[in-house]
Amino acid sequence: MGEVGVGLFNRDMIRSMKERWHDGGIGVIYVRFQSGNAAAETALQLWESGEIRLFWRQRLECDYFYLFYRQHKDEPIVTLTERAAERLLSRLTKALTKGKPEEINDGDYDVHIGIAAAYPSVLGRSSETVFFRMMLEAMEQSAYHVSLHANSKETNVETVRDPARPAMRQAAAADDSRMQEHSLRLKDKTVRIGALAVPFPIFPPRARVSEVAYLFDTNAKAQGAVIVDQGRPIGILMKEKLHQMLAGQFGLPLYWNRPVEKIMNNQPLIVDEQLPVEQVSQLAMSRDFSQLYDVVLITKDGQMAGAASIRSILECMTALRTEAARGANPLTGLPGNEEIQLELRRKIAIGKPFAVIYADLDYFKWYNDCFGFGLGDELIRYLAELLRRELDQMGCESDFVGHIGGDDFITVTCAACAEKLCQALIVKFDSGIKAFYGGVEVTTIRDRHGHIVEQEGVTLSLSLMIWDGEVPVTPEYISKFAAKLKKQAKARKGSVYVMDQITGMHLGEERK
Repeated sequence: MGEVGVGLFNRDMIRSMKERWHDGGIGVIYVRFQSGNAAAETALQLWESGEIRLFWRQRLECDYFYLFYRQHKDEPIVTLTERAAERLLSRLTKALTKGKPEEINDGDYDVHIGIAAAYPSVLGRSSETVFFRMMLEAMEQSAYHVSLHANSKETNVETVRDPARPAMRQAAAADDSRMQEHSLRLKDKTVRIGALAVPFPIFPPRARVSEVAYLFDTNAKAQGAVIVDQGRPIGILMKEKLHQMLAGQFGLPLYWNRPVEKIMNNQPLIVDEQLPVEQVSQLAMSRDFSQLYDVVLITKDGQMAGAASIRSILECMTALRTEAARGANPLTGLPGNEEIQLELRRKIAIGKPFAVIYADLDYFKWYNDCFGFGLGDELIRYLAELLRRELDQMGCESDFVGHIGGDDFITVTCAACAEKLCQALIVKFDSGIKAFYGGVEVTTIRDRHGHIVEQEGVTLSLSLMIWDGEVPVTPEYISKFAAKLKKQAKARKGSVYVMDQITGMHLGEERK
């Protein structure tokens, strides 16, 4: 194994990633165990020394991140990373079984390992953004779990390999208590960055550098200090940056008695407390290399309200994605009924016009009976991907796709592009469905009653509803309205869409 770099989001790491990227991607292994687990720490060190494709590592208290690369003749990066994780698991298992059960406390030897990989095809995003997403995925995917229990007379090691199980990490004492203090309302679609705001040391612009240095020396957990002028944040000074400046040959005489405003970063990332966490994470990861790990400053009405570390943002994003995955349809990964209802209520509350498209496959039961449930699942995935792709190309930024269940889907999009979207979906679906017949020419099918019908296979029915943003409406009414349009669409032959507007007249008719 060659020299292994350390650090996160710095120039050296990004350069090392880019140098190895084009050989087939980068893999990451995430490891977590409680501090004081000497057996696991020793096993980890021994494992590191034997991994020839390991090129970067970083420890954040109880969290460890390892980056791997591949060479041209190596196996795929996913396989390479999985095998490295399996070797680590083997070492951990052997190390933990050597311990004495009577000396072990429950939970002390819980170890979680997660893996993720990214390929050159995603290089449309910046390298640092790719790595940030890989970290999130590795933390979510608790692919392996080793647990040594003390409540057994014999040493008991459990090994679980379950890629679908999220790695819900336990908080690390004081630094993570903020996650319990603030209600993130994970069931809401949007979590605001203000929920992550925690108090942060502040100094006036004319404070001496020596005062800030004293704070860092006497408070090990202080990551940095915010420079505030009349309640408004104007800069930031991170501990690592200050130590680097003072460590230079003339660092102390140059900076020690200078005002902190002279050496602070005067362009920190400052966001309003109402900004969504996901948007803040994107802004944070688009910063210059030298600022990627700086805290994010949060304001309320322009005044300093607190700060959020990259770690807290990453943890929040992990929790949000895990929560979303729980409610997602397992076949397509799209949001399920709970998220669909939340999205409709959110759109209605905004009070601006929008369109709802319900998509449904005709004669899907016939297809399942003739070609099998496996291909039936593939057909449902095809429709899900078609909806996503066409919305990306023709829709708006805030569009939504949900999977109601079976072959029923819903999309929420802007009213202006909805009809053209329906037309494009029908054209693309009819041209792509033929591949699902395996070369068989379909001219007749059997309906759900067993009757033979002249029909060239599965078709797509779309129910398009447009709301003007003014007439009172509820998600329940939208569902009823869609059911009526669905019957009209299915009564027509071929792939079609039926369009109508939700108006006061419709609501009046409903009340009669």
